Amino acid sequence: MIALTDEQLGDFQQCLDWQTGMRLSDGRVLGVPGKRGNINPGTDLRVQTVAERLRPANKRILEVGCCEGIHTVQLSALCGQVVALEVRPRNICCALARLFVHGVRNAELMLKDVRELDHSFGRFDIVFHVGVLYHLSNPVEHIFRIRDLADDMILDTHFCDDTTSFERSDITYQGKLYRSHVYRGEKGWRDAFSGLEPSSRWLHRDSLLELLDDAGFDSVEVIRQRIERNGPRICLLARRTGRRAEAISV
Repeated sequence: MIALTDEQLGDFQQCLDWQTGMRLSDGRVLGVPGKRGNINPGTDLRVQTVAERLRPANKRILEVGCCEGIHTVQLSALCGQVVALEVRPRNICCALARLFVHGVRNAELMLKDVRELDHSFGRFDIVFHVGVLYHLSNPVEHIFRIRDLADDMILDTHFCDDTTSFERSDITYQGKLYRSHVYRGEKGWRDAFSGLEPSSRWLHRDSLLELLDDAGFDSVEVIRQRIERNGPRICLLARRTGRRAEAISV
């Protein structure tokens, strides 16, 4: 972290329209209480999973949807480089300020719509995909488009189960049906935590797991599953280990 007087920190606070907050190493806060009044209390569980399970030192991480850069700061302390994607320039401005204040030098921010992301973007060691999939109208196509970006992926998303009351709206991709339901709570461009489309589709839990397997991730582990205000949510560690290919070759 760079040294800041209270006046300098105050300028950072006032010149940007913050939607999230993160404590600095000296205990002060950059930003504001985020969703439901939360200040990030420490290292995020998803980031901890990267640290504990994926040996990230010197690796390249692709962060899909960085918002205001809280995870970007935490990931940058673990790896060789973070490439963080974000579609909203306002979020990019906040993330740039956050990275600067925290003294981060190994992160690159890119203005990009993740719906356009595919294998041509390059290769990474890890994809950090948190809080984005459930904002997309076609999450199935998206997973197939990004499956070759890295062999390891942290995926955190809302999902549906048999108790879901949302309208059923299945997705057919490459001749296969994946059960999904329409979520109509998206608030559009001006909301930092919403998708860009008027509605999105949440996959049924079974279809989500099947999708990852179909996309070539032969090892999928549930890190955490919980109930949030909008519905159930799951964090997965999806990996392409090569064991399936070895079994086929035998």
